[in-house]
Amino acid sequence: MVAVLSIALTALSSLLFSFGTAGAVAGQPDKLRPGCTWDSSAYFVQNCQVWSKSQNKNVMVQIRASEGSNQGVYLLDGMRAREDRSAWTTDVKAAQVYDRSTDTTLVMPVGGASSFYTDWDAGAGDKNATIKQETFLTDELPAYLAENFGVSPSNNAIIGLSMSAGPAVTLAERHPEQFKVVQAMSGYYQTDNPVGALGVFASQTLVSNYTNGILNMWGAPGSNRWTENDPSKNVSKLKDNGQVLIISSGNGFLTPGELAQLAPQDQISAIALEMLSAVSTILMQIQAAQSGANVVVLPNYGGHTWENWGRALRDGRDEVTETLRNTPPVTAKTQVVNATGAEVDGGTAKATKAALLVADEPSVLPADVPASTDPSSSVPSTTKSSSTSESPVSASSTPAEAPAADAVSTEPALTSTDTSATSTTTSTTTTAPAR
Repeated sequence: MVAVLSIALTALSSLLFSFGTAGAVAGQPDKLRPGCTWDSSAYFVQNCQVWSKSQNKNVMVQIRASEGSNQGVYLLDGMRAREDRSAWTTDVKAAQVYDRSTDTTLVMPVGGASSFYTDWDAGAGDKNATIKQETFLTDELPAYLAENFGVSPSNNAIIGLSMSAGPAVTLAERHPEQFKVVQAMSGYYQTDNPVGALGVFASQTLVSNYTNGILNMWGAPGSNRWTENDPSKNVSKLKDNGQVLIISSGNGFLTPGELAQLAPQDQISAIALEMLSAVSTILMQIQAAQSGANVVVLPNYGGHTWENWGRALRDGRDEVTETLRNTPPVTAKTQVVNATGAEVDGGTAKATKAALLVADEPSVLPADVPASTDPSSSVPSTTKSSSTSESPVSASSTPAEAPAADAVSTEPALTSTDTSATSTTTSTTTTAPAR
């Protein structure tokens, strides 16, 4: 009887555990997840409602599951994003381009017109709508994807076009632990200046009547929030984090297919918008190259159209999937703080610079002087100081080049505080993802 009861209890506990725990289902694209419906675009795309606590609403996300991997590819929509479906399922069938052989989960958030996929400081439009796109994409949605589709929070790519190209780069710069690679198509990357701010104001006003967006999104133009969200001014972070940037734009000359599909007024805007993007893209390529970031430039042609972006999606697919497979994730970030606990502006860069300077200092005992075995001998008192003209900082775990382990341990003024996880390759002070 004891044996029978033990077996029964074990079976019952297993049953209860399986019903009480939401286990992640990686792969199985033909398995419809709870609360989702099949989309009319086919290719096993599901329409799922994902709760956003920060925005107090459900957000529809169109998802195509992988064949079994934990890789995710986020595809952001453009300025005129619809509220019922992503253009990646209509104008470009992304699930056909990233077919089942790529073994990736496609993540296509619906909506976000004129949002610039960021967290707004205040409400948008006359309805004072709450927009917390960054919070949703980097905090709320990853948890849902991990639980229901087995997508890793640290093995993702992000792709944007037109309005969302620059924000896609910014999201990658700000969240290296989530995104290994970013692809940007026909974007505008220099926004923290009068011309860029005017472009933001004009596009939001014309498309969504967000006349207050110029102030409510990031505060007054020229403020720190505008600088923080200018992808060109933060592009060096891609190099520091070991991320890959794939970038492209057309040349503004419409193809026969584009001429046939577009009305005359749309042809003019497709030419003008793409020419502006081409200039911004070339500048971004130069800025990224000067920073030392890993940049892949895709040659392209055509206007500001989905034909252009569908071509870029196909051309960048292999680079995106290869980076996801072969690049270790950045799973940690560390902030450098001072003695009072306040974050040091540029602290990680200062820590790395100080460490490299200390590493170049000669050792206390010159190499041509043999070490004495006499216990009464003493170390010379003329040791050079390892301090630099920069404020002394402690070792900081950062995905940049790894300095010597004891490089800055003698400086007590600042300390380092881990704020998330660290890179998969670790040492006593810094980590760097292998490339």
